[in-house]
Amino acid sequence: MQNGRDLATFRKQLLGWFRQFQRELPWRQTRDPYRIWLSEIMLQQTRVAAVIPYYERFLERFPDVQALANAPEEEVLRLWSGLGYYRRARNLHKAAQQIMAKHGGQFPMTAGDVLALPGIGNYTAAAILSIAFGNKLAVLDGNVARVLARLAAIRGDVRDSQRWQTLQDNANFFLDPDSPGDWNQAMMELGATLCTPKSPQCLLCPVAQFCEGRKLGIAESLPEKRKKRANVEVTLAAGVFADENGWTLLLPPPE
Repeated sequence: MQNGRDLATFRKQLLGWFRQFQRELPWRQTRDPYRIWLSEIMLQQTRVAAVIPYYERFLERFPDVQALANAPEEEVLRLWSGLGYYRRARNLHKAAQQIMAKHGGQFPMTAGDVLALPGIGNYTAAAILSIAFGNKLAVLDGNVARVLARLAAIRGDVRDSQRWQTLQDNANFFLDPDSPGDWNQAMMELGATLCTPKSPQCLLCPVAQFCEGRKLGIAESLPEKRKKRANVEVTLAAGVFADENGWTLLLPPPE
């Protein structure tokens, strides 16, 4: 971004695109932190299409934190069955019980309290708090990291701690302070639908004019994948002998 005007235009164009073209998803029809939290946990490592029926069935049985906290773990796991990664369900159940015990059944509104809940990290906390309460916290996950790496033409492995921090700093810089929840969802939506890992649809991107990766013709190659270590072939040889006492001797190969 060259100046404040560019940043304002960037924000306006991305938010305008999101509000017009966003996918209709059940968790986008609410500001209830419980429902947003549930969707974020279910969406971890799982496709949106697979999550929707589980999300709706889960809410029919557990419509709020109290209902989830009071349920036996076996029933929670039964409703989760087929979604995989069952640790998510166990942590969700434990977190609901913690919310009842420590917060009177009200979902906490500060990052520190939310991060203290089982199964919640920085990304999930930022997503819940920004969407439900308007907290000015920028999300950073794989989709958002890809968008940011391409925008700034950041080379190298983005999972490197220094590069990841650079991406988080960029996410914080771009965050629209007036609409942090919509902004975070817009960044995630862009990464999920247009700025995809393969064959990104740059011609449809609402902020393509600001993308350094596109200008350099390297957008699709970003973010760069971590280089795999080359396999090293090692040949070992040894002699094995047993003496009259039953001892086994391993002798190194002769030089």
